Amino acid sequence: MRIRRAMRKKPLRRPVKSPGARRYRVAQQKKRLAELGLSEEQIKKMNTKEIRAALRCPKKISA
Repeated sequence: MRIRRAMRKKPLRRPVKSPGARRYRVAQQKKRLAELGLSEEQIKKMNTKEIRAALRCPKKISA
């Protein structure tokens, strides 16, 4: 039996995100939060999960 294409497409084969690209993405998200009106101190206290969650609903930030 041969190995079919569906069996070769495993998550282990996917490319790994580079740390530089991740830092760049987080920096862009922090800039977006600053434009929405958050202070630098508030942004520094947030972790990456909180930053992403805040950007999902920007109306709550600006209100």
